[in-house]
Amino acid sequence: MSVSLKLCIVEELKGAINRPWVVEVAVRMLGGKGLMTTCLIGLLFLAAFMNSVQAQTEALQSSVKTAAQDKMTERKVRVQLKWRHQFQFAGYYAALEKGFYRDAGLDVELLEVENGVVPIDQLMGGAVDFAVADTGALIYRSVGVPIVALASIFQHSPSILMTRGAGDVTDLADLRGRRVMLSGGYMNAELVAMLQAAGLSLEDVELVPDDTSVDALVDGKTDAYNGYLTNEPFGLENRGVDFQVFAPMAYGVDFYGDTLFTTEAKITNNSDLVEDFRAATLRGWSYAVEHPEEIVDLILKKYNSQGKSRAHLMFEARQSIELILPNVVPLGYMNIERWERIAEIFTEQGRLKGPVEMRAFLHPSDDFDRFVDVLYRQRENIGAAVILVIAVLLVLHIASLRIQIRARTAELEVAKKRAEEEARTDALTGLPNRRCFFETASRDIERIKRNDGDMSVLVADIDFFKEVNDTYGHVAGDHVLRKVSEVLKRNVRAGDVAARIGGDEFAFCCPDSGASEAEALAKRLRDQMATQKIDYDGSQILVTLSLGYAQYQPGQSLDELVQNADAALYDAKRNGRNTIGSSQNKVREKAT
Repeated sequence: MSVSLKLCIVEELKGAINRPWVVEVAVRMLGGKGLMTTCLIGLLFLAAFMNSVQAQTEALQSSVKTAAQDKMTERKVRVQLKWRHQFQFAGYYAALEKGFYRDAGLDVELLEVENGVVPIDQLMGGAVDFAVADTGALIYRSVGVPIVALASIFQHSPSILMTRGAGDVTDLADLRGRRVMLSGGYMNAELVAMLQAAGLSLEDVELVPDDTSVDALVDGKTDAYNGYLTNEPFGLENRGVDFQVFAPMAYGVDFYGDTLFTTEAKITNNSDLVEDFRAATLRGWSYAVEHPEEIVDLILKKYNSQGKSRAHLMFEARQSIELILPNVVPLGYMNIERWERIAEIFTEQGRLKGPVEMRAFLHPSDDFDRFVDVLYRQRENIGAAVILVIAVLLVLHIASLRIQIRARTAELEVAKKRAEEEARTDALTGLPNRRCFFETASRDIERIKRNDGDMSVLVADIDFFKEVNDTYGHVAGDHVLRKVSEVLKRNVRAGDVAARIGGDEFAFCCPDSGASEAEALAKRLRDQMATQKIDYDGSQILVTLSLGYAQYQPGQSLDELVQNADAALYDAKRNGRNTIGSSQNKVREKAT
């Protein structure tokens, strides 16, 4: 490179940006060759980029000054909520009543939804400045409606399907051919996706007209009801109605809940107002999740248009905070990949009319996102070297976050699975516990009822187990329980369930087994145990079993079946121990 060309480059640097250190570095590089020359050219690009950033910073500072002057007089803002007043909008009440909006120079009016009012229509019609809506806003964006998502308050949607707990619907697949109540339009998208994940389509169920009252489920007008996890369960629990909940998240369908929206025009023409409102709103939500009792009292005093009780609002507050996840992710956090997955589900269901440019739909949620947004918008003005460096850093950062999220998610899944197993496993013996036995037997008995099959239940008791504890101690007693459990586990069929249901009492659920099969199993268990010598601390402990069995009779409940087996067991014990009792014919057999 000629000296004259190098001097021209230095002069260009001086003109590009008034930063002495840049020029000094360039001068030191003038004598370099090869890599030095390349670095000098790269420095030119960097200078141009820094000059652009400086200009934007000065413009931002000017905007901030203007905003500060504007705040001397409060700016009026109207917000359309998606429903009537309740804890669902607690953050907005907190921001209003605690003065967070006022501190930002905002005079905010919150509007409840009225019959026929659609929040997004109100927003695009100019009646309000902001609107609270759900993920269905993607459908509007796909047809060119210029709305922008500012913050997703609920990280998980509260929408659920509910069924009567006392009915015969124990799994979503059981809804095939049954009545299902779903909200109209895109409101049911996540529930439809959940049904699809369970192998059901809308053609497989009978859709019934939507009803806002859960009485439709209680009165038997529908077999499944579309409700909110934050609302309907409270009323059913208070009324003593047994129910069960099917949540889309459990089937891999994870939609956002309430999201705050505005328009592209509002961001372009009044970006300071948008940022001030968003920040004050998130500040309000932070206060609300930290002080739920105070906000509930505020709702009761000023916003309780639905006449909810304090207990109902506190229930809603607890459920809402679990869905907002304030201690897991920043309030209002939005993940572009989750939004893209939601868009995919809408597309699969034929609801999305075209692609959605997520960068235009999602407003940058923090300083890092804003930095990325500036790079994206100014990409044509940034040199190739600078873009490469930033892209590599971003990719590494995002990859690291994804690795951490995947690792953490895997840990949580393992912990969840372990906790579920522990909740259904007897810690001493490793056998299923009482809860697991009754859950499994309940499912089996329902299947037997449908298929007109056979089923038997056995119960067993270690004879004179108290004497083992009194003679050898409780540690020895625990050892005996474990050894007995090993014998029982080895001698049942693969489809049977052997469980410890308390103390020295065991139970066996034997689907597709009649009285003869149950009696054969009882004999095998009794005989195996009678020949088993249990070594403990230099001693050999001999124990025997008494067993009772009962075969399922049409119309019986599980409790009645277990009671019959229990009665047979106690008959066996009265008959001399190490015996078998049957509820069918009262025959008793004693081991020889």
